[in-house]
Amino acid sequence: MITPRQNDILNLIVDLFTQTHEPVGSKALQATIDSSSATIRNDMAKLEKLGLLEKAHTSSGRMPSPAGFKYFVEHSLSLDSIDEQDIYQVIKAFDFEAFKLEDILQKASQVLTDMTGYAAVILDVEPARQKLTAFDIVQLSNHDALAVMTLDESRPATIQFAIPKNFLTRDLLTLKEIVDERFLGRSVMDIHYKLRTEIPQIVQKYFTTMDNVLNLFDYIFAELFKETVFVSGKVQSLEYANLLTYQFLDNEQSVALALRSSLKEDEMATVQVADSKEAALANLTVLTHKFLIPYRGFGLLSLIGPIDMDYRRSVSLVNVIGRVLAMKLGDYYRYLNSNHYEVN
Repeated sequence: MITPRQNDILNLIVDLFTQTHEPVGSKALQATIDSSSATIRNDMAKLEKLGLLEKAHTSSGRMPSPAGFKYFVEHSLSLDSIDEQDIYQVIKAFDFEAFKLEDILQKASQVLTDMTGYAAVILDVEPARQKLTAFDIVQLSNHDALAVMTLDESRPATIQFAIPKNFLTRDLLTLKEIVDERFLGRSVMDIHYKLRTEIPQIVQKYFTTMDNVLNLFDYIFAELFKETVFVSGKVQSLEYANLLTYQFLDNEQSVALALRSSLKEDEMATVQVADSKEAALANLTVLTHKFLIPYRGFGLLSLIGPIDMDYRRSVSLVNVIGRVLAMKLGDYYRYLNSNHYEVN
């Protein structure tokens, strides 16, 4: 579509503009592009005609158009690049003691926002891919109890609930036995299916009144089907996006759905430049990257920013934070799974 020299010119203009946000003239390119100023201007005019550059109203310089940014991302941006200057700063930011998984994921989201000025989103492993590995019921009083669940042998979840008025103590034990037999070791997706098919028939055998039991099952396990989402930088998004984007970022489940749909099953990273089907993200860049959560699967790390973001810097930060995050999570889970002793 464009010549190698024109591609170099476009790349250089993108790099300069994302750092200075000032239109770029032919003279600024001469030190790097081995051609005359007239030749460079001619190539810039051709790139403008192709819709990859735009002429600034206040000067003779050019700046990338949305199509130009997209072309740069698709043809020149390396999605696995890392700037070594970012490594120390990120490692330093993660030098803290985490008491739970949520602390680490929330920190990662905030670090990415702090270092870019853009909105950042972290997703835990997709709920459907997680498995229920432990379940217990702790009766707190005659009227309420606590369902204690563990996913993937490491992620805890607790749900407090009111004990149905017609329940006896043995009914709670029966509920636990049904869960142990039907749900333990099963994926959340399987549990969702069984709640709609097997459980109504099984409950009928053990309980005289079904409705409140089925409602209780639904209530206890409803949280398992929700995405675990951490969003940072909502206020910062107002500097480059509109109120629709801000409101969208408040709806965590919708955010998770939009980000997961942006990445194909076999992709590890993607960059959408003004290409999201979600209206709140349609005029923004969404950079999404999978990161490893040891022993459990993959989470998602996303950066939501303006079309004219510094792409090389943003990709580097996402990659570094993703790797440091995986290391931090690895240490966290190894600690949970190891035998450790208190020293008095």
